[in-house]
Amino acid sequence: MLTEQRQSIIENYVNQHGLCRVAELCKLTKTSESTIRRDLIQMEAEGTVKRVHGGARSVKNFSRDVSQHIRFNLNHEAKLKIARYAAQHFVHDGDDIFIDAGTTTYEMVPFLAEVANLTIVTNGVETALCGLNHEIDTILIGGKLKDNTHAAVGPHALEQIKSMNFSASFIGANGLDKDGKLTTPDTQEAAVKSAEISQAAQAYVLVDPTKIGEQAFAVFGNSQEVTVITNKLTKRQKQALPAGIKIKEATE
Repeated sequence: MLTEQRQSIIENYVNQHGLCRVAELCKLTKTSESTIRRDLIQMEAEGTVKRVHGGARSVKNFSRDVSQHIRFNLNHEAKLKIARYAAQHFVHDGDDIFIDAGTTTYEMVPFLAEVANLTIVTNGVETALCGLNHEIDTILIGGKLKDNTHAAVGPHALEQIKSMNFSASFIGANGLDKDGKLTTPDTQEAAVKSAEISQAAQAYVLVDPTKIGEQAFAVFGNSQEVTVITNKLTKRQKQALPAGIKIKEATE
């Protein structure tokens, strides 16, 4: 297969799925990982895709939600470090916390198994099941379940969240732009995330560095309202942060 033809197939596939892994592209084009990585470097330089750790995302359609099975596998080590840091430093015995339906926040749950008298409230199906598997008191918010993210959203979810108060909320985001806006692709999920912030004594947004400087469709908050937890940042990544941001880097 010619390089031009292969890259056209890759571009179409990435645009169709929004986000995909290198392994998927290898299978799709019947080529090696090294070939796909060279293609992605060239395609990013040409502006047809954007590389992320372990894969590529569309430059056109990333404002939409991406399937859970893809999101769980991208930037996994970075997410684990953030989740461990958040769980070990900002959750305490006796807390009642909200854990968002995001994939980074999901990774917190195993690190919370030894926290005494902890209650987790979540709108994420996978997060709730993980809490039960680790014998943590868990409340699953009801509402309309989204097909891609498996998050409960809508008026019933909002009503339940607004009837509770949380020691802390831990929230995922698709983007943190230079103006401090926190964003997600879906307006219904944005409404839920906003409620998570307002009902918490402390709100934490967990984002890996690929989300910094990015922007999705729906705004759910501002960095001034929360503490952002991320990985150790480069000088260039720090320059993309909004002024006055409260940030914690998971360097441990």
